[in-house]
Amino acid sequence: MGEKSTIHEAVEEQFRCYMIANGMRQTKERYAILHAIYDIEGTFTIEDLQQTMQDRRFHVSTGTLYLTTQLLVQANLLIRHPFSSSAAIFERIVDDRPRSYQICSHCHRITRIKSKELAVSLENYHPRSFSISHRIVYVYGTCTSCNRALHKRLRLALKQQ
Repeated sequence: MGEKSTIHEAVEEQFRCYMIANGMRQTKERYAILHAIYDIEGTFTIEDLQQTMQDRRFHVSTGTLYLTTQLLVQANLLIRHPFSSSAAIFERIVDDRPRSYQICSHCHRITRIKSKELAVSLENYHPRSFSISHRIVYVYGTCTSCNRALHKRLRLALKQQ
């Protein structure tokens, strides 16, 4: 059995248990959305998910996508990132490894931080009286490209004075 099908089975079982525990209906649409999400690598928006569902020729309404992603967040199978104020950005939870991102405050470009030191530090953090479901760090600042553009505009403004 492949790794992908093993992951699908595990998350399907976790989602099934969540829905049963909360008295929710188990529908083919919810499971189809779950499988589509777990086939998407990295972050995605509702629009990306809707395109994935259309590519699979499985029609679901945008409302169903929003409601199901909300359920998956509550079931700790999906993360809703606070990257953007306009579009919700999601990421599936495959493992318990820490995640860290840097976000440019100007162009809003998101990059994954690959730092062993930061990951180890997050893994070693064990608070009392608190059960951690996942560990995420967001670092906001200005990327190199935006820094260059800002400095260039500043130099031009100074020359014009």
